[in-house]
Amino acid sequence: MLAAAYGFVVREGHEGLSIRKLAEEIGVSPGAPYHHFPDRRSLLIAVALEGYHQLFAETGKAVAASPEGLLFANLLHFIRFAAANPNMFTLMYESELVRPQVAPELAEAQDIGFQMLRREVTRATQHLSEHERSLRIATIWSAIFGFALQTNRAMLRAHPLEPMPDELAPEIVRQALRLMA
Repeated sequence: MLAAAYGFVVREGHEGLSIRKLAEEIGVSPGAPYHHFPDRRSLLIAVALEGYHQLFAETGKAVAASPEGLLFANLLHFIRFAAANPNMFTLMYESELVRPQVAPELAEAQDIGFQMLRREVTRATQHLSEHERSLRIATIWSAIFGFALQTNRAMLRAHPLEPMPDELAPEIVRQALRLMA
């Protein structure tokens, strides 16, 4: 059931997903999904959590010779995950599950990602004060998340001579990480 809901969101987005539509898609009675999910919101939370699981599974595989290399790989992975999964990214970061405030279950998942970022930046910036490090983390995250968001919303309109967003992604990460020096 969760796999079918995840697939639906990836293909069509979360807006059109209902428990009734999910039941039809997997060929069960309209009431069957309610044995697992009391309402649509709980279903969407489970799907979003699966999205975080997929995001973090790949992030954990990144290997690099230096903390900066690991951070580069993980930030680039985040951008590429967002580009490859725009509907899932929207559910995870822009849906009714995060507004007006983040659902507690998603806040926990987002905190895991933030702690990974903090840990990697801290390893690479031992020479900075905690305040300076916090400023750099906020700036790095703003650049990376903002780029992913703008790319998914087609807000980056490259001039014919400028690189396309996929080509730009590694350079955005490089520029954001210059702040660690």
